[in-house]
Amino acid sequence: MKITVEQIGLFLSFLVALISSIDFLTKRVKKQLSSISNPINNSIRELDISQCKNFLVNFLSELETEKKLDKLKIARAYEIYDHYTNDLKQNSYIHERWEELMKGKNYE
Repeated sequence: MKITVEQIGLFLSFLVALISSIDFLTKRVKKQLSSISNPINNSIRELDISQCKNFLVNFLSELETEKKLDKLKIARAYEIYDHYTNDLKQNSYIHERWEELMKGKNYE
């Protein structure tokens, strides 16, 4: 069986069309998934911010009223504060209060 130049050309045309179709479908599916997942991701992010704020406000209130806090709770507060400021890029009244209460303390 001999393969002609015309057959090679047809095969290459078919491959180009197939790859273009796959690329188009992939982009379309990604766009659809993105439109579905973006609102969900935004809601999760807002919930994450809210939970961090709640924990940090409670922690800072306890720090202010109690003389000694559990080392584990202090370590967790540092983790959450780091996540709140670095990952979530939040800088609010919590940052100010954290600096006031934690500055000069030897909790690390």
